[in-house]
Amino acid sequence: MKVLISTLIAILLLGSMFLGRHYMGFVDLSPEVVNSRYANEDSKFIKLGGLQQGIELHYRDEGLSAAQNPEAPVLFLLHGIMASLHTWDGWVENLQNDFRIIRIDIPGFGLTGPYADGIYSIERTMDMLNQLSNELNIDSFFLAGNSMGGYISWNFAINHPEKVKRLILIDAAGYSFEMPMMLKLLNAPVLKDSMAFITPKFVVTQTLSEVYGDGSKVTDETIERYHQLMLREGNREAVVSVLQTLTNINTDGIKQVKVPTLIQWGEKDAWIPLTHAQQFADEIEGAKLITYPGVGHIPMEEIPDETAQDAKKFLMLVIEEPKTIAPKQVTPVVL
Repeated sequence: MKVLISTLIAILLLGSMFLGRHYMGFVDLSPEVVNSRYANEDSKFIKLGGLQQGIELHYRDEGLSAAQNPEAPVLFLLHGIMASLHTWDGWVENLQNDFRIIRIDIPGFGLTGPYADGIYSIERTMDMLNQLSNELNIDSFFLAGNSMGGYISWNFAINHPEKVKRLILIDAAGYSFEMPMMLKLLNAPVLKDSMAFITPKFVVTQTLSEVYGDGSKVTDETIERYHQLMLREGNREAVVSVLQTLTNINTDGIKQVKVPTLIQWGEKDAWIPLTHAQQFADEIEGAKLITYPGVGHIPMEEIPDETAQDAKKFLMLVIEEPKTIAPKQVTPVVL
């Protein structure tokens, strides 16, 4: 490992000489720059208090209009590590006519940016989701999360069962596993310290090729977006801190999930093994499991149409349940 790290450092130093500061990630991008490139007309920023330290959370509120349809079913979406709310683009396109969709840049990622004190925990992230739903006056909702977002989701469902009507876990973190080489390197003593000022684009390219089952689906546009959002001020340090948090996850609570749950999993997931999908299915009572051949760690991004339709069928079981009709009251006729 030490030899590998030394070699990588040498490559990074040489690369900085020939490939340019931006490509090698020797720059921080200001919030204003990344916002101008990756926020849109649906983007909203909300200031949260308490544990959130006044952070301005970036989210998008899309699909069915709350103003026009206050009874619209609400679906919250939580992305994975090193990602952003953009990973759900395909789901929003597929589901926007059926749900009010709220997707979030989790603190430390995307356009939200880091906590001032640099401390990340599952309790703090659950508090973020709870505060946001309260601020939006949403009492209950569907919740879907991928990878790290899945870890947050099943913990939230345990701690706030009154809020989560149905749960979708997509290649979710939840059990101990051996980290892939790329994450090991980012967690290595020397490299994790240098991560704050060196993030080459080829590292992002390699990471995406690992999390897709079919690397040919990774576009230049996707690589550029992932790279630029990593370079947002504070995001790189956040990745290192969150990685350390995920090495000490507590799996004891999974059996406490009592809401209806769908588990979606890519069979070629190189980060979290397929065996974990069955573990979730075995430990969550009544859980339904769907796996996808040839697909990697982020199925909702790699095959959005198929995974979104499976999600819709699962969620519509609640929406379309027939209501119990009370017997018609007949007024007796007095003769």
